[in-house]
Amino acid sequence: MPDTRRQDELYVGYLPVPPRQKHFLRWMVPAALWIACGICLLWARSQHAPGAAVWDQGRAITLRGTVLANPYPMLLTTNAEGEPEFVLLVEVGKRGGGQRIAALDGQRAIVTGWPLNRDGRRIVELEPGTEALLPDKEEGIPGVVPPSMPLGRVTLRGEIVDSKCYLGAMKPGEGKTHKECATLCIRGGIPPMFITRDSTGRATYYLLQSPGGGPLDPDIQPFIADPVQLSGMLCTWANLKTLTVKPADISRL
Repeated sequence: MPDTRRQDELYVGYLPVPPRQKHFLRWMVPAALWIACGICLLWARSQHAPGAAVWDQGRAITLRGTVLANPYPMLLTTNAEGEPEFVLLVEVGKRGGGQRIAALDGQRAIVTGWPLNRDGRRIVELEPGTEALLPDKEEGIPGVVPPSMPLGRVTLRGEIVDSKCYLGAMKPGEGKTHKECATLCIRGGIPPMFITRDSTGRATYYLLQSPGGGPLDPDIQPFIADPVQLSGMLCTWANLKTLTVKPADISRL
């Protein structure tokens, strides 16, 4: 009698695909592709949105105000409502604006550069060349710097980021993928910020400084871009919230 048992089909590359394997692959390959697309879609939707940060490199702006070198280079100007506003100043690349700002510390100046904006916070990247930062000869008396108002010691959870990337130079400008870039930026003088989020995802921004009122202690740099808890003195300074912290005040979550 002929052998009616089911024969195993062996695929050989230079021969036609056996019928049963051809039938299996005809539905399995499209199904696997659809499953992979679904997994990718779910993974993409689970990622944190990079935010509505904007870096307007095509439109330089000019601001007038009082230049301050500490704790970071900034310009004290006024916003659209006529209220005092501090605008952080940085250089092109991963550098703060300290060298150029120091010569005009406490003086009125005219600043030209490219704005970076996020959630109503802005920073200006100075244009290259001497014309980006000039003494304001039309205003001989420096503006009055508003006092910093202490609100007490607080303990918060969030992430240390570099302000330039987070406010628009990079997307995303936070998290593990941005850790090396953020560390290099802060080492180069870019002002560090501490970002916290409430239950709705709304962010609050804090400018970090050392107990001496200067730039952040370098020993804090290993905590950049990690989820951390920190304790420090909270102050309001015009449009800024500042946190004074030292390395012992910070721990990873």
